[in-house]
Amino acid sequence: MKAAPLSAALTVAVLLAACGRSPAAPTQSTPGRAPAAIEAEQGQLDTEQLQGQTAIDPRTGSGTVISDASASGGQAVKLSATGSAVRFPMPSGTSGSYAVTIRARGVTAGGVAPTVALRVNGTEKARVSLTGSSYASVSLGTQTLQAGDTVRVVMLNGNSTGTRAAIIDYLDIQSAAAAPAPAPTEPTPAPAPAPAPTPTPTPTPTTGIKLPPTGLMSWDWQIGASSDSAISVPAGAKLIDLDGFNTSAAKVAELKSKGYYTVCYINAGSWESYRPDASKYPDYLKIQQDPDWAGEYFLDVTDVFKSGSALAPILQARFKMCKDKGFDALEPDNLQNDENVSGGRVTTQQQIDFNGWVADQAHAAGLAVFQKNGPDKILLKDRTGKMMVEKFDGILNEECQQYSECGPLAEYTKRGKLALNVEYSTALNCATYTSLGVSAMKRDLGLVSPGMSGYLRQSCN
Repeated sequence: MKAAPLSAALTVAVLLAACGRSPAAPTQSTPGRAPAAIEAEQGQLDTEQLQGQTAIDPRTGSGTVISDASASGGQAVKLSATGSAVRFPMPSGTSGSYAVTIRARGVTAGGVAPTVALRVNGTEKARVSLTGSSYASVSLGTQTLQAGDTVRVVMLNGNSTGTRAAIIDYLDIQSAAAAPAPAPTEPTPAPAPAPAPTPTPTPTPTTGIKLPPTGLMSWDWQIGASSDSAISVPAGAKLIDLDGFNTSAAKVAELKSKGYYTVCYINAGSWESYRPDASKYPDYLKIQQDPDWAGEYFLDVTDVFKSGSALAPILQARFKMCKDKGFDALEPDNLQNDENVSGGRVTTQQQIDFNGWVADQAHAAGLAVFQKNGPDKILLKDRTGKMMVEKFDGILNEECQQYSECGPLAEYTKRGKLALNVEYSTALNCATYTSLGVSAMKRDLGLVSPGMSGYLRQSCN
């Protein structure tokens, strides 16, 4: 156990979790004194709720106690799965306002540092990214705590491989005593008023954008439809996502006349050999072949910010095509080339900047736009200082349940935006999707339409 460094703190015992250790005998506590540092490995390892909702099947189900010579006592807790948490029950004598810190370090993956949240009785109170690879004290703000409160530190952005991790050494809680009032000083003359700053002009909002419907709903995704005639919207569905090149303006008009919200699929981050504009892509943009799809190459998405960009006008023309055909919204695929391309050719920040550019360009074209995949990127900011959840009008994700990353999708639903998810091989956990506000279904990998070979659709809504 780490001894409290301040006289205002009193070391207290907490019950040891079921992690192979015996409970220590409790020390006496003094009323009105603050609890001191509580070792992470003495907390209970469990799965916390994300934004008040249960995370689906975390990869490990909890944190892991690890040996670490740099940690106090030689042990710490590693949180790697989204939703994994270490819980610190507040002992007797806790009552009032406390400065809360954690001693922790982060293991970055894909250029993204782990992000953890402090939750008190299930309510999020603070959120921080652990950017340092060495242990440091990280403030979680001043919190009101009572004996018996359940305090958790929760991992928010685990990745599918479990390589991104938050390493928690201990939680420290110190009485937040009121600061003494400053001694009176002689009054000084008031400074001359500064000239009023020139207000920054407010950008004119794009008009004509029809935002996606919100809440739980039935929908379908048929980008594998072979022709207009193959497209058939399931009964009760409100939204249909179709291939932008293979769907005619007449078909879009027909669907909209029946009240369907129409989404246009295009590939933003990859080159496809079979598209009618494929010859416009210079070879230098194609930086790595996609191992999963023949005839496709991941693109150097940083090109859109270069003078004389070749990629920017190609994508702008694709967005315009979607708008001209009458689609309501855009689904831009392959927004994760920072992960898809080896060798660090595209950094995470470059990818986030590109994604923000896509959202801005879609809006400029008069389209709503969905973030495609990347739950771990939802809260990251692009070069304009805005998070992805602020840039995009909704999210369309694949296999969040398969990779234990559904919880972050609630960042969209809690803002009143649409969140969609598709599973291909995992049985749907509809109860959890409902609690998250995510509209989910299971589909065939080819995303074909009814009547085509291999069609499969099971919907939670």
